[in-house]
Amino acid sequence: LRKRDVSTCAASGLTEVDSSHYNTGLHVGALFAILLVSTAACSLPLLASWFPRMRLSSGFFFGVRHFGTGVLLATAFVHLLPNGFILLGSPCLGEFWTTKYNAMPGAIALGAMFFVVVFEMIFHPARRIRPVGVGNQSPAMQLGSGDAEATMVAGEISDRIAGQVSHAGCHREAPEGQDVVDGKQIMSRATPGPTDDEEAGIGHRVASFAMTREQKQRKERLQCILLELGILFHSVFIGMTLSVSLGNEFVVLLIAIGFHQTFEGLALGSRIATVDWPSENSWQPWVMALAYGCTTPVGQAIGLATHTLYSPESETGLILVGVMNAISAGLLTFASLVELLSEDFLSDKSWQTLRGRSRVYACLLVFLGALFMSLVGAWA
Repeated sequence: LRKRDVSTCAASGLTEVDSSHYNTGLHVGALFAILLVSTAACSLPLLASWFPRMRLSSGFFFGVRHFGTGVLLATAFVHLLPNGFILLGSPCLGEFWTTKYNAMPGAIALGAMFFVVVFEMIFHPARRIRPVGVGNQSPAMQLGSGDAEATMVAGEISDRIAGQVSHAGCHREAPEGQDVVDGKQIMSRATPGPTDDEEAGIGHRVASFAMTREQKQRKERLQCILLELGILFHSVFIGMTLSVSLGNEFVVLLIAIGFHQTFEGLALGSRIATVDWPSENSWQPWVMALAYGCTTPVGQAIGLATHTLYSPESETGLILVGVMNAISAGLLTFASLVELLSEDFLSDKSWQTLRGRSRVYACLLVFLGALFMSLVGAWA
């Protein structure tokens, strides 16, 4: 949402606004333009993944995925959170917002992040994982002791292997002309591993705590839905802001929001496209893309219907938009940092799939996405 230097304050959320220069036809056209741009941007990665004849290379998905991560980061830190502070710190509001507790936007964003953590803990598929086959314990005792027992067995075997490696290292030297390999290579080549029975026991215990493929898919779908919710929360108010703007401000804002919706739509669509949706829910990604495409136009329609009554500079308008911006900032901050950036670059899996130049390119794409969206933040 745009940054304002508020010079006048409206009395309430429903205030007569001068509409003598309001071009209704232009605003209706803008509504359909944003609808088309938003829906197309979010649907493009889905179409490319569902219809191979489009022949979009894997590099396209790679680029959009990581560029989009930077876009979402900048949306949270450059667009939403600063505007939450600007709006809730407006002199049009009471002293509670401006002096007594002017840190409210940050507190709201923090609360939104805690909400996501609690929500994911409650609905995370791993909550239903139960260890099986650990001795003759009852199911109630297995959950508490399974991890400990597996850890103790693995620790004993690890200590045994480490002792053998240490002993071998004290009495053997690397042959001349050969490089000294690291500990992991020594352990894999020069030392005996656990017996078949030990391997079977450890594998059974580890497997019993691992999420199934279906559970992993449910986790990815949950994260994707939470990511979209963080985006949709503020999209309505972006549309309302556009519909109540006039003149040159409207044109500049329309262009900026067009870029904003394009980048954000590609970012969201690329994440939706990478989720493995079950056949019975094959309609869900398309509904999510349509929801993203329609949310900002819905806000525009509300703005069109109430442009003679609604004033963004009113106390109600400032508090409503400021609070929603702060909530969205918290949701997107958690999603972009924890579920996207950390998962893509810091997880164990990322070091298996993203190495060498690919990792460098991915980092550069994240930076570029954040840079472009930060520049858009100068106008929208």
